[in-house]
Amino acid sequence: MGTAALAVLPCPPRQCASRAAVAPLAPLGATVELVEGVPPEEGPSGRFLRVRSGNIDGYAQDWYLREDGHDAPYLRQGEAGCRRLALIFNIGVGFDPDLGILDTLEAMDAAATMFVMGWWADRHPAALQRMVQAEYLIGSHGYDAVELPELDDAAVAADLMASAAAIEHATGQPPARLFTPYAAAMDDRVRAIIASRGFLPVAWTVSGADYGPAATEQEVYDHVMADVHDGALIELHLDGPASAVSTGRALPRLIDRLRADGFRLVSISDMLLPCSSVEGEQLTAPSRPPRS
Repeated sequence: MGTAALAVLPCPPRQCASRAAVAPLAPLGATVELVEGVPPEEGPSGRFLRVRSGNIDGYAQDWYLREDGHDAPYLRQGEAGCRRLALIFNIGVGFDPDLGILDTLEAMDAAATMFVMGWWADRHPAALQRMVQAEYLIGSHGYDAVELPELDDAAVAADLMASAAAIEHATGQPPARLFTPYAAAMDDRVRAIIASRGFLPVAWTVSGADYGPAATEQEVYDHVMADVHDGALIELHLDGPASAVSTGRALPRLIDRLRADGFRLVSISDMLLPCSSVEGEQLTAPSRPPRS
């Protein structure tokens, strides 16, 4: 998730993992040819396809491949069958952040993925550093609060890369190659531009609807529990005008209830894994999370 190029493994992924093989890199946006007649290989981080590009021949993770004439891949929910949920926090509403939410996540050992706006990274480097030290996966939420379908191609790419640069400046390391759109505004064109820059577009199927001043603890709890399902990505905020009294109070209740219902909270990188690769699970669910 942290590379600016596509790694093409020289051998099937499980063999390469055991041999510590060095993967050559294909530039993002390069054309690769799928090798016909070779079945997909399951690796520790998902499904890999056999590809060729120039003098490179090997296996590339399918999340970063886009077929000509097809929409860019993106993640909206994980594969059902192994009782996983992913909490995602889109950060950039603009009010004082409720860092008590981080305290709750850490005290309850609950995984979450943070999607940070670039302007927020510029303004709150200490809070972002705390997230890094706590080992949260940090992706991009764009730089400004702008609906990307309204921008031209160059402006979409510029907003994404400015956010990545701001996060790296604040943390000393590049963000995970994951992206969520402001206001859930993302069409096929925007997804293609995001993917061409090496970021996986991420959406969600469950929202706490916690970004406004009228949000309450019970409403956030009810919104999530009404829509939760196996493989759901659950969108929340920590810097809304009412975050401290809504999400901040609902979060421990939600974590307890979701765990009591048999769900595990995982990061987005873990949600990308097929159920068949989950340690201790012997499942027959499809090997690829659904996209839509």
